[in-house]
Amino acid sequence: MKLKVLSGAALWLALISLAHVWWNVGFGNLAHRFEVLMGKERDELVVGFLPVT
Repeated sequence: MKLKVLSGAALWLALISLAHVWWNVGFGNLAHRFEVLMGKERDELVVGFLPVT
């Protein structure tokens, strides 16, 4: 019984986290942020609607 509850809670947490990333962050943006973090790509800063590198 305990294992069933824990596995259900873990599945629920995974689904809620996945939905949050899907709707609020977006997988394309997440992949871009990861590339910037790893140093493969430079991030672009937007100041007053003008892109600044």
